Amino acid sequence: MSTLAVRVVKEEGESTRKRLLSTGQLDISRKVGREGRHLLIPVLNADGLDDLEVLDCELEEQETVETDYRSACHIPEELKAALPTSFDIIGDIAILKLEDALLPFAAAIGQGMMCVRPGLRCVALDRGVKGEFRVRDLELVAGEGPLETIHQEFGLRFKIDPSKTYFNPRLANERHRIASLVRPGEVVVDMFAGVAPFSIMIAKFARPERVYAIDINPEAESLMNENIVMNKAERVIPLLGDARDLIFDLPCADRLVMNLPHTAIEFFADALTRLNLGGMMHLYHITDRESIATEAEALVTMALGMGVCLEIVRLHELKTYSPSASVYCMDLKLAGWA
Repeated sequence: MSTLAVRVVKEEGESTRKRLLSTGQLDISRKVGREGRHLLIPVLNADGLDDLEVLDCELEEQETVETDYRSACHIPEELKAALPTSFDIIGDIAILKLEDALLPFAAAIGQGMMCVRPGLRCVALDRGVKGEFRVRDLELVAGEGPLETIHQEFGLRFKIDPSKTYFNPRLANERHRIASLVRPGEVVVDMFAGVAPFSIMIAKFARPERVYAIDINPEAESLMNENIVMNKAERVIPLLGDARDLIFDLPCADRLVMNLPHTAIEFFADALTRLNLGGMMHLYHITDRESIATEAEALVTMALGMGVCLEIVRLHELKTYSPSASVYCMDLKLAGWA
């Protein structure tokens, strides 16, 4: 029987499988197929998978065990429809958001999740962001702490504490995509590096001259240093401070990574002055779906006012943020003088 599957190279298989698992799209009733150096990973639907190759194919059926945590949650039956269908898994920690009606049952929901996912050590409730560094306000609801863990993607290992620094496990394929674009000898500046997953992946999968990894959060910078050593990423230079100031102390970049979706666009003008001609800016931005094209063109117009031509190379929706908004990546090339 025909089924939907995503076609990825073997090196991206595990990170893609984890992504599909976390969004509830992995079809566990079918076996993963192989096609040369590619894997065919079965999916239930293609929603939000525009960045992957989705195709119809024939995959073998397999016996399944229960993996839907919702069936293992001992909560009132009428509330089960409100249980989240997606959540983040960072290392051996699951992080989920709950509607207000479900909050009294957070511990039972966490226990249900751990029952069907034996690899989890704990489950944390995400109560939103807090503080100057906009980190998640996490409450342990099942299992044992601490909230520090080791997260793996594409053979790299990252020490992370999601209660102290920002990290998005769903960007594994995006990080790998950016690394695949880096040309030998490039100077890369990662302006909002966090624990340095973009920087380290670039250093390990490409041949840049240097990657400058900046973050204003001391907790992130501390973990960044550990991750650089753990992954032997000697080309990454960690820097603690405000990217708006520090970029003027660094060489002009051939590539800028600006992964701070809520506010990165506020740094656009300063960042553009530190980009070499022919260089690329990868700017991550949250906005309404109806507005993204207009906002991207506004950046092109702003660049013209600064005397340079900016080319929109790629405008890509990464994930849904709200019913009307999504997280986008704008790949912008500094094409020449105006």
